[in-house]
Amino acid sequence: MLIAIGAVLSVLSLLFRGVQWFLIAAVAVWLLVLVFSLVPMIFCRSSKEKGASDRMERERDRFLSDVAHELKTPLTVIRGSAEAMSDGAVPPEQYPEFCDRILRETDAMSRLVSDLLDVSRLRAGRIRFQPMDVDLSVLARSVSDSMAVVAGKTGVTVSCEIRAELPVLWLDYDRIRQLLIIFLDNAIKHTPSGGQVTLIVDRAGQTVLLRVNDTGSGIAPEDLPYVFERFYKADPQRGGLSNGSGIGRSVAQQIVRLHDGTVKVESELGRGTCFTAALPLRECKENS
Repeated sequence: MLIAIGAVLSVLSLLFRGVQWFLIAAVAVWLLVLVFSLVPMIFCRSSKEKGASDRMERERDRFLSDVAHELKTPLTVIRGSAEAMSDGAVPPEQYPEFCDRILRETDAMSRLVSDLLDVSRLRAGRIRFQPMDVDLSVLARSVSDSMAVVAGKTGVTVSCEIRAELPVLWLDYDRIRQLLIIFLDNAIKHTPSGGQVTLIVDRAGQTVLLRVNDTGSGIAPEDLPYVFERFYKADPQRGGLSNGSGIGRSVAQQIVRLHDGTVKVESELGRGTCFTAALPLRECKENS
């Protein structure tokens, strides 16, 4: 494997003589090595708790298979683009387009590794709950505005509705922001051009509700029980899409649990999906 990595880096260093492109190639290889180094981190704890080594081996095999599948597509695109440029099949004026393609696929690999790191840390209990004073309405609008820029490139409209006045809350700001991004990103990916994604902040008694509605393809009833499982993706013929790792929803569920909340999904094929996180309303210490 090390020989293969060295060969890949050597070829790419010749192909991309600029330092920035060699760094991209190096990062791509580093991501691969990091993914496989995470395997024992993710599974060793669960094997001790369950005392079932055979089950751990099956989960590990499935995990490696899923990761390999997720990495295969971006690596294929990177290799194909590099080969086309190296063989002279691409005219110089198209180099920026091919370089952008390589960057996008490298970003996809980076997001996958980031999700895997979150999963491993959550399972190992190494993510600390760091609450602080949070104005949830301001945070929701900020995330919605940022994601609207991303969605605009695909023709999807993103909006935010604040349906209840909330006090300053005691939440982990970074994790709640991550939760909203995961829900919105998932909704945008599954909503066709011209569709609508809406982030709703509401309150029901002593519970804060964070809802993300979309007008996308929806999820088949038989797939709903599994949407929060790692790597689970519905069959494209039943409304699922092939893009994305499927890990983000699992991370979102863990974030909600860190806040002692619950998360659910409601969907209907052809009529969209709604993810709802229900969090206990905890006011900041000054107000409680």
